[in-house]
Amino acid sequence: MGLKEKLLAREATLGVIGLGYVGLPLAVEKAKAGFKVYGFDVQKEKVDMVNAGKNYIGDVVNEDLEALVKAGQLVATSNFADAAKCDCVCICVPTPLDAHQQPDISYVRSSTESIMPYVHKDMLVVLESTTYPGTTEELCKPILEKSGLKCGEDFYLAFSPERVDPGNLIYKTKNTPKGRRRLHARAPRSPRPCMRPSLKRLSIKSPLPPSPRWRRSSRTPTAT
Repeated sequence: MGLKEKLLAREATLGVIGLGYVGLPLAVEKAKAGFKVYGFDVQKEKVDMVNAGKNYIGDVVNEDLEALVKAGQLVATSNFADAAKCDCVCICVPTPLDAHQQPDISYVRSSTESIMPYVHKDMLVVLESTTYPGTTEELCKPILEKSGLKCGEDFYLAFSPERVDPGNLIYKTKNTPKGRRRLHARAPRSPRPCMRPSLKRLSIKSPLPPSPRWRRSSRTPTAT
């Protein structure tokens, strides 16, 4: 069974890196959609709280998290070797502004390096962190290809910027309109079945054209 078929049948295993205000709600929504989800975080306190069914994010319903953990649908871990079990991994780590008002992408880099040894055939990696144009192609792709696999042929890479507005009582992870772009034209339309079950509105833009136009589209998280 291929990646698309696994996703459509809800038989794929998904990973979410970063269990903060973006990652934990996303992991919960994907688990509620029927996927087995691994949540990755380097902070042991967050991992322990999630595995105990204890919520620390306002946009997550306490009872939902508790039920999903109890059912085994959502598991938190600091062991990135578990990425080898995942068919799709979403990177949702912070990119705070540095002293020059530029995104600090060190967490994106370290997360990508952490999963690189465990990238496998037909795996889909989706960058969801807010970042500057070019990060997906110029940073993530070369790191992941150190695995010996080729992007667009062996594994697939996409960019889908987070659109989270913490505390918003109307628009949350489930119903906030979201876009995504594939990096390669040869890649299957796999991001759609990965994202669609946990989102009400999804704008499809693919593939990423190698021009300044798609780079400008990377700025969509800052638009309100």
